[in-house]
Amino acid sequence: MRSLVASAVLAALLPLSTQAQTPAEPKPRQLKPVPALAKEPKLDGSLKDFPATLTLKPPASLDASASFTARVGWRKDTLFVGVETTDDQLQSADFLTLTLFFPDAGVTATGNTFRFAFDGKRASPSESGTSAYAQKLVEASVQRKDNTLTFEVAVPARALPRIPAVEPLVLDLCLTYEDVDGEGTRPPAVSNCKDGGMVGEALRLPDEFRKGLKLKPPEDVVGLEGNAGGWLGYGILSYPSWVEADSNLTPALLEEMVAPGGLSAQEAGLSVPESLTLPNGKPLVVVLSGENPYTAKGTCDAGKELRFGFYLVKGKTAQRALEWPAATCALGRANSMVLDEEGTLRIGYSNGPTINFAWSGDRFERTELGMR
Repeated sequence: MRSLVASAVLAALLPLSTQAQTPAEPKPRQLKPVPALAKEPKLDGSLKDFPATLTLKPPASLDASASFTARVGWRKDTLFVGVETTDDQLQSADFLTLTLFFPDAGVTATGNTFRFAFDGKRASPSESGTSAYAQKLVEASVQRKDNTLTFEVAVPARALPRIPAVEPLVLDLCLTYEDVDGEGTRPPAVSNCKDGGMVGEALRLPDEFRKGLKLKPPEDVVGLEGNAGGWLGYGILSYPSWVEADSNLTPALLEEMVAPGGLSAQEAGLSVPESLTLPNGKPLVVVLSGENPYTAKGTCDAGKELRFGFYLVKGKTAQRALEWPAATCALGRANSMVLDEEGTLRIGYSNGPTINFAWSGDRFERTELGMR
């Protein structure tokens, strides 16, 4: 009888014990909405016309010899940031870094970083991966008075890092002031972020900001990114799945937007037809991207590969119909490519295999038929 009672007690306690061992889910981040500005601030280094509706400050630090207060707002297709820094010893080597990142823009999304000093905009760090195009678009003005530097920065939508196509526009806006008080001395940097994210609350741009861009990507697009020729849409992979250009797309323009500076098929030793036409008469454009694994005669680098991107182009837009290896150490080089009247695509490789695909209306699907 005593054992039955003990078993019952253990059974009653077990769910509580199991529940106690289950790790708690992280609490959702609190969000601060970025306010719309009634009028566009004048970029003159003065914050008199920049309302302090949303302000950001770094956590208090006893070791820091500088501090800042920032204001953030948006108007039309531009994000505006105003920063007032106070430094006990202003030096020419002191600079402000602005990093922007949308964590819900997809697993392959990265941030953009911009730098400013007493004389204005500086080049972004090469390791940040921020494009020269984005850096060129950003405008800034700086005003110096006594021990204070005031920065006004305008970041157009195309200079932003990849933004979510559907998810809320949650934004980590990080400001870091690097202070150099003298030769060989560098007090700790002052920042409102830690480990790449804002301390405490994050920001959120309203959906109206994205609607104002007037983009209509397909449902499989997760993130949108500005480009010198227009916009790129990304799915879960790092290769663009959708393109909207400022003008009608040509094969050369599409290649420039999707894979700038890439190899030609001839340079890579691939056999690719000059043009491919679907059964409905629509043309396909083939774009090559990646790195050639066959860099030296008789050798192959397994860490590199070239990939095909097959795009269905209509006017200013292009949608990816297939992404597939063009050259790898396992497959070899693509040495034949045929698209027949029924919509069957066959790609043959120098190491022997032939891969087959069937057209399904808007994309190619791999099929086992005729494979070897």
